[in-house]
Amino acid sequence: MIQSSGMLRGSFVVLFLACMLLPVGTAASEGPDSPLTLSSSDAQLVTCFDWAKGQALHYVRAGDPVGLWYEAALPGREAFCMRDVSHQAAGAHALGLAAHTRNMLRKFAVNISESKDWCSYWEINRYDKPAPVDYTSDKEFWYNLPANFDVLDACYRMYLWTHDRTYLEDPAFVAFYEHTLTDYVERWALGLDKVLERARFMNRDSFDRRKSHQSCRGIPSYHEGTPGQTRLGIDLLAFQAAACRSYGLMLRSRGDDAGAVVYLMRAVEIMRFIEEHFWNETERCFNELLLTDGRHVVGGGMRVYALYADALRSPEKIERTLQSLIEGQRINIELGSHYPEVFYRYGAHEEAYRWLLQLSDPGTRRREYPEVSFAVIGAIVGGLMGIEPLNAEGRLWTLARLTDATAWAKISNLPVHGNVIDVRHNGAKETVLTNRAGTTVTWFARFYGSSGRLTLDGTPVETHRSTDHMGRPLILTQVSVPAGQTRTVTCAPAN
Repeated sequence: MIQSSGMLRGSFVVLFLACMLLPVGTAASEGPDSPLTLSSSDAQLVTCFDWAKGQALHYVRAGDPVGLWYEAALPGREAFCMRDVSHQAAGAHALGLAAHTRNMLRKFAVNISESKDWCSYWEINRYDKPAPVDYTSDKEFWYNLPANFDVLDACYRMYLWTHDRTYLEDPAFVAFYEHTLTDYVERWALGLDKVLERARFMNRDSFDRRKSHQSCRGIPSYHEGTPGQTRLGIDLLAFQAAACRSYGLMLRSRGDDAGAVVYLMRAVEIMRFIEEHFWNETERCFNELLLTDGRHVVGGGMRVYALYADALRSPEKIERTLQSLIEGQRINIELGSHYPEVFYRYGAHEEAYRWLLQLSDPGTRRREYPEVSFAVIGAIVGGLMGIEPLNAEGRLWTLARLTDATAWAKISNLPVHGNVIDVRHNGAKETVLTNRAGTTVTWFARFYGSSGRLTLDGTPVETHRSTDHMGRPLILTQVSVPAGQTRTVTCAPAN
């Protein structure tokens, strides 16, 4: 426990946060570091984390014209793309790379333009230029249409972790959000009144399908296997719903309650639309692609994005979708990197743990793809440890999702809202939180169960009830943890 005067405590915060930013200004060859650590009774989990941390930090870069960045594309391209950055952001934040992520997301924001039909650059390289492999001109470039929505949602998630109001107030970010949800939707016929009948090839003066930068300008999904035959992917709608929800919550944080309601309701409408038009009652699963000939098809692996974007409403259909992923076909590493986070969120903890170990296994093909290591870190922090920041500054909640393979696990030196915290789960029934540095943290300690009593440092406390994403019952309590203090919440059977 830290006992210090306010001045010394403030100095500790500055010093500690400076350590969190060690990768800044450090060349990759010098071995950037992060204070984030995982300790556990589970040797396999520790090995998984240590590999992911080292692999992710290997991709951190500085000193280039583009500014602070980390690789988020195919290794060797020296670039970062919209989809990968959006997914890698959570793990990057945990490693202390918040400034890197903000710079990269802002690069996408400032490069949105009408000349590109309100697209940005799909991939930006270390020279602060669109990567030549994906870009010839504003009329010829590779672009997957879910990307704008994905980036917008990532900006809100990074605001939750950092409470950096740049994401809410910077004119470049705000313009990106507003153009994306208005002009971009209109230009590419992505409104619900048009999306089922939209043309596949749009917004071009000339067209030569032999040129990929023409035929792949506006792929309506992250599925790239049939670029000329796909009219719409379920993932595009899922990320659009997530973007509307996130922007609504941003507007609420800015005090615009009326605007917030508009976008929150639009998100709900899109989620209803997905269930109405993409659910396949015969196969008892969601179709993933709408083809240009009017057929809906299952295939491509896009269902995971519907869960990842939290865009499905029915617990029964979520459960069936989850099971279809568990039982499903072989997938590529990019899709597989989403599985641990998704499985933890929706209660398939054994499958999530298995995927963590599989993604980090030396025998797994292409595990060096940058997205994998960052995703593993993000899934351990937000999934297995269940640490999630809330919209109100200084508030967070935890939920142990350990399996029988892990008696206890502790994540240390995690940045959240300008604080630095440690969280330890002793099985599923006790959680310990240390607020190392910063201001007082409001902690909602959650546990699975419909009954029981909670104690705080051995003393019974008021207990509340909630549910997880699947409607499973939770009990929780609210705890204030000043800087320098450690508190323990234990869940015990009811008397």
